[in-house]
Amino acid sequence: MNISRHLIIPAVLALAFSCVEQKDEVFLIPYSPVTLSPESLLSAPVWEALPPVKGFHAPWSGLDDNTVFKCLATDSLFFFRFDVKDSTLALKGDFSGEMDVEPEDRVEIFFSHSGDLDTYIGAEMDPAGRILDYKCAYYRQFDYGWNFSTLDYLHEIRPDGYSIAGSVTLEELSGFGVDMSEGFRMGVFRADYSPDGEVVWYSMRSTDDKSPDFHQPKVFFDARVDRDSWFGMRGVVLSVEDLETAPWPEIAARNGINTIGTHITPSQVLEFISSEKGKAFVESCSRLGIDVEHQLHAMGDLLPRTLFEEDSTMFRMDKEGRRVADFNCCPHSGKALDVIASNAARFAAALPATNHRYYFWLDDNSEPCFCPLCRDYSASEQAIIVENRMLEAVREVDPEATLAHLAYQETMRPPVKVRPAEGIFLEFAPIERQWDRPLTDPDAPGRKGRMSHREVLELLDANLKVFPVETAVILEYWLDVSLASGWKKPAVELPWRPGVFITDLGVYKSRGLRNITSFAVYMDSTYFDVYPGEKSLKDYGTILGVFR
Repeated sequence: MNISRHLIIPAVLALAFSCVEQKDEVFLIPYSPVTLSPESLLSAPVWEALPPVKGFHAPWSGLDDNTVFKCLATDSLFFFRFDVKDSTLALKGDFSGEMDVEPEDRVEIFFSHSGDLDTYIGAEMDPAGRILDYKCAYYRQFDYGWNFSTLDYLHEIRPDGYSIAGSVTLEELSGFGVDMSEGFRMGVFRADYSPDGEVVWYSMRSTDDKSPDFHQPKVFFDARVDRDSWFGMRGVVLSVEDLETAPWPEIAARNGINTIGTHITPSQVLEFISSEKGKAFVESCSRLGIDVEHQLHAMGDLLPRTLFEEDSTMFRMDKEGRRVADFNCCPHSGKALDVIASNAARFAAALPATNHRYYFWLDDNSEPCFCPLCRDYSASEQAIIVENRMLEAVREVDPEATLAHLAYQETMRPPVKVRPAEGIFLEFAPIERQWDRPLTDPDAPGRKGRMSHREVLELLDANLKVFPVETAVILEYWLDVSLASGWKKPAVELPWRPGVFITDLGVYKSRGLRNITSFAVYMDSTYFDVYPGEKSLKDYGTILGVFR
């Protein structure tokens, strides 16, 4: 039996599920692609994002309890947590051995490979870090000489109660036939002792028995690991410099990130991908199961500015009626569209996306074309005209291709007069929001006070009436060191706010959005040397992975 360690932190809870009621219900355990470190068993932000179970019931006393239970599993460990409200803790002062746990306040967790409990193992843990663990067979054939060899837990005592978080290896559980993936039986309980010695027994599974007994099949329930996260895409967008200097495929894999978007321009990314480092990057991503896509500021490469001398009508007209070669194009120039589409197909062939999602962004933060044919079309509508033509050409290279419509600054308002072709997906990039307050705070004025969170969400909802929610991608800035640094080096440490991140994910999930990525530019080798640890990345991948 391992000796526990003590840590005091505040407990943070989320919305609750009710307790397991029916025999045919299966309790689904969220899967995390990232493991928790032993010292973070209580402090890891992922506990905030996990679906808790409330509704513990004392069937033999007719009482309800507000104890909260949470758990998750990785490829090698099962993690659990109890948060208990109890201001009258009963603990033995002269503790002499594990059997002294019996008359104390405690929480309990049991594992069995079958419903008949022919063999099961259990741990009863008090708030002070003492464990009574054993092997047992039905009915009440205890072997107190057996102890968990890999059980570890941290505990916290507060004035209003206590918290316990622990882990046990899947290997040890499998030695008793407990298969997390295929399914097993689990029991979760609490014993609440009063100073006078009276006790109330609470169970996560209700029963109609008249006398208390946790060691019977009917208070166990079916459980298994659920590996399907709500958010299928868990991405980062990185510059060529980031990818050249840091081992990002390995960083992504160990932090549960399954998509890397290269950045900034097509020509820059093509030069990198064609290099030895770039080829090694692509091979490593393939080996580790990480999708590679290319999120590109593209118009300078798709319609080179040098073509202005050849035919200025391919370029936009400003408000004074002059053709200018500063940004984008004239969307009603057939020649411009032909050049853009041809180059988009060329870059798509050279830079294939393993997930068939392509991103050839128009120039952002710029005015649209004001020629007589274009002036009545919004920036978003002009973008859709160009994107529809690009998608047609890219699909000649990749028949499964889809293409992003970037909703960003001038294009955040959805198109009305022009409809996106089938295969154009929304990429919503809320650059005007702020990240020290969650999107649920409607009155947050936004970055530099230009757009409140209420307005951001109104624009998101308006876009989701035009574009399919199933394919939409959220391009966020939670990990964007370049933004936090004012796009100047040396980079500052990322101001990581996991609570805001978790709340924002809830907002996006509530709208049915499943594809999440974030800029992480400036996370290069120098950044990791100065700010080691990868905590923000670990939280990011873990929380996205367990979200249900």
